[in-house]
Amino acid sequence: MTKLHQTYGTVVRFGPNDISYSDGRAWRDIFLVRKGKRENTKVVRFFWPTAKGVNTLVMEPDKDRHAALRQVFSPAFSEQALRRQEPILRRYADLMVARARRSAGAATVNMAELFNFTTFDITAELAFGESLGLLEKDGHSEWLATVFNTLRVLPYLQIIEYYPLSRMLFRLFEPKSVTKMRLEHFNHTVTRVNKRLEKGSDKPDLWSLVEASDALSLDDMHVNAELFMTAGSETTASLLTGLTYYLIANSDRMKILSDEIRQAFPSNDAISFEGLANLKYLNACIREGLRIYPPLPSAVPRMIPPGGNEILGRWIPAGTQVSVHGMATYRSPDNFREPDLFAPERWLGDPAYEDDKRSVYQPFSLGPRNCIGMNLAWHEMRLIIAKLLYNFDIESDVGPDWLDQNVFVIWDRKPLVCRLVDVRTYSDK
Repeated sequence: MTKLHQTYGTVVRFGPNDISYSDGRAWRDIFLVRKGKRENTKVVRFFWPTAKGVNTLVMEPDKDRHAALRQVFSPAFSEQALRRQEPILRRYADLMVARARRSAGAATVNMAELFNFTTFDITAELAFGESLGLLEKDGHSEWLATVFNTLRVLPYLQIIEYYPLSRMLFRLFEPKSVTKMRLEHFNHTVTRVNKRLEKGSDKPDLWSLVEASDALSLDDMHVNAELFMTAGSETTASLLTGLTYYLIANSDRMKILSDEIRQAFPSNDAISFEGLANLKYLNACIREGLRIYPPLPSAVPRMIPPGGNEILGRWIPAGTQVSVHGMATYRSPDNFREPDLFAPERWLGDPAYEDDKRSVYQPFSLGPRNCIGMNLAWHEMRLIIAKLLYNFDIESDVGPDWLDQNVFVIWDRKPLVCRLVDVRTYSDK
């Protein structure tokens, strides 16, 4: 898609009823609801149906039903909730440091794996009230493996859903291996949600903030917990891995960031949400990581409703799928100077990048259906990368070929093998 846009421009029709945009102004036309216009709806067939046949918050096409679900879940992602959840996130970030410290020095660490363990444990604590123990144990989890396998087959399932005939045939002859994989993933969620609801909890997890609502059925709880486990862990781990790679490849920026973090806090225990939010270079590095290595590099389409809608001043007929392609938009020289260069300075007022079109940058989408977990993700990303760089210098022999990765909706990340040097080994001398 990036090459298509580079060849044919900012608007590309890549299928009979599919149009992709890399002009950032399309965000508003596609994802905001204009006065007097109908919403460009979610494309349900883009998402594989849930095991219960109930739509999740992300895939719900009905505007009113989506608004009701969002209202129910919003308190769990509010700033008040995040302040209560901060000790939980700090505890798992420290467990990540402890696990990394055991491998520091002579051994190597696969950072892609370590980030996955950390974000999966955090999300499980928030979604089910208990950790999966990946950081404390050996890191093995059948559920984690199932999530990866599900993501890899998702594009093929989307293709099947796209065509009515293939959809009907697949319903009749779905391979047992696919059925087993889907049910295993869902049953992991059902078991843990039911256990959490039965025993109750005074922890500030997802259900302590929403379980009193009459708008949620048990099926709603099950399918949305499954959604949050995947969306809340894999995307954050993806960004952290990509950002670590780019910091390794740009050692001068790694040093600036490490120095900022280490000078801002007198100790590891002093690292806090509030303090991290004020670190300008840290925030710029994460913004640049989201641009150059977006966790969702492809696009999530919307459907033009009956009557049609205007996109960038042109009328688009009903039934057309429209989208803003993240990778093509963020790597376009029309939008960013030196788009393939990792340059946090572009977010810090560097005059060299004053002509960058920052309005095209929407890593968490836009409008009433944007990412509900955006604030949680920001706190989590800042905390994990800060804890890592406060305690360790990172070295690696990884080269540019690491970026040669497949995309199955999200990145199919390669191992990022690094050597961690414990800062205490020379700071105490």
